[in-house]
Amino acid sequence: MSSHLSASASIGGEALPFGLYLHLPFCLSKCPYCDFASEPLEEAGGLPAARRYLDALAIELDLRAASAEFHGASVTTVYLGGGTPTMLPAEWLADLIARLRVRFALAAEPEITVEANPGTAEEAKLGALFAAGVNRLSLGVQSFSDEVLRTLGRAHTAAEAEAAIGAARAAGRGDLNLDLIYGVPRQSLEQWRDSLCRAVDAGPDHIACYALSVEPGTPLAADIEGGRLPAPDDDLSADMYLLAADMLGEAGYRHYEISNFARPGGECRHNRRYWSNAEYLGLGASAHSYRGGVRWNNLPSAGVYTKWLERGRIPVARAEALSARQRVGEALMLGLRCAEGVSEEEIEARCGLSPRAVFLAEIDRLCSEGLVIAADGRLRMPPDKWLISNEVLAHFVT
Repeated sequence: MSSHLSASASIGGEALPFGLYLHLPFCLSKCPYCDFASEPLEEAGGLPAARRYLDALAIELDLRAASAEFHGASVTTVYLGGGTPTMLPAEWLADLIARLRVRFALAAEPEITVEANPGTAEEAKLGALFAAGVNRLSLGVQSFSDEVLRTLGRAHTAAEAEAAIGAARAAGRGDLNLDLIYGVPRQSLEQWRDSLCRAVDAGPDHIACYALSVEPGTPLAADIEGGRLPAPDDDLSADMYLLAADMLGEAGYRHYEISNFARPGGECRHNRRYWSNAEYLGLGASAHSYRGGVRWNNLPSAGVYTKWLERGRIPVARAEALSARQRVGEALMLGLRCAEGVSEEEIEARCGLSPRAVFLAEIDRLCSEGLVIAADGRLRMPPDKWLISNEVLAHFVT
């Protein structure tokens, strides 16, 4: 990485704030649909291997905090993802949070999120994390149907999901996000309706609803290709999406991004940084970063990542300096996912090019077809077109 901040990483010599993501790749078991950089803790070498990994992560944290790109810049949001971070002892995670507080300048009232799965979200552990500064818990419920959970290969039951929600409430202060998945093979509309009802009854601040993606090379893809499971039904998935939008809207959740719903003030500030094309630093195996117009990602193997840092080497696998045209395209692809869309003036200020200087024909065509609305200096995709968002956003790939 460059030893100097680029112009887009600072204003008047002051480093821009950023979001911080820490990747903890260990989980209880590998779900058949998952293609993330994660692995079962026992297969990775158990807690001793996880301890070595966290020590390596601390080294990377120290190196990045001292670098010209990030030194003196404030951290607005922190997100511990995986994997399942709560597979690890709470004191290890608390020590990691304490270390980043020393190495980085955290903004006032930063959002600090930890991902958890039912079965790893005991009240005592969550209480220790809240005491360490965590103020948002993202719980991977995925479904309140045991049948659907079995199809997904999840390690928990619906009853354990409800127990984890209860543990989170009992542990103390902290915003709660529930993740749900729809479009699962053999999942019925009624099963999806029931999961939505039970999610709403739990009263979380935020609900994320993701369509199941069949990724090549996963066991799920092999089961579908081998005829052991049917492929997701696109029409049924669309019905499930629309049902979620209707039910969650009626329950007081604002549909603020294609897959995300929140009560007032419950939006995920960390993910909003991604959608606004703001800058972020990713630490850990496979973690991605974006700073000063440069995008890079770390090596995907946790073991190799650990060995590199034990030798004092930052394990960057690939880095790319984005052109102004690429930055404009990414700003449009990300920002149009949100209900408020994007400000053309703000994109031009950040990227040095206006959206219409790069994508005039595409914008005019999309507006004429009613797929994008241009008003008051903003571009946005109407919510009734979010079902075909991939078709719209593909126009801005460079």
